[in-house]
Amino acid sequence: MYTATPLAIAGQWPRELRGFVEKNGITFPLLVDKTREVIKQYGVYHWLSLEAYNIARPATFIIDKTGIIRYMYIGTHQFDLVEQSEILESLKAVAEL
Repeated sequence: MYTATPLAIAGQWPRELRGFVEKNGITFPLLVDKTREVIKQYGVYHWLSLEAYNIARPATFIIDKTGIIRYMYIGTHQFDLVEQSEILESLKAVAEL
């Protein structure tokens, strides 16, 4: 059986994320990338837009246990989020590999 381990990477400082984690009941690992090094490596860094600056676009990656990216969704703006059903279908497809 295939098991998925969710985690998130955020480009904020830990003190900024604590309230967000508590307010939203997040129980999975939330990694801090305050230098935005990982965010840049994954191609989701966005320096300037009308919405904000020095941010990461919302993105979802499904990476298999060998490290291959099997699914990728990168939003075009801060409110462009992938549908949960699309993520679930992609996870099922990876599980069948």
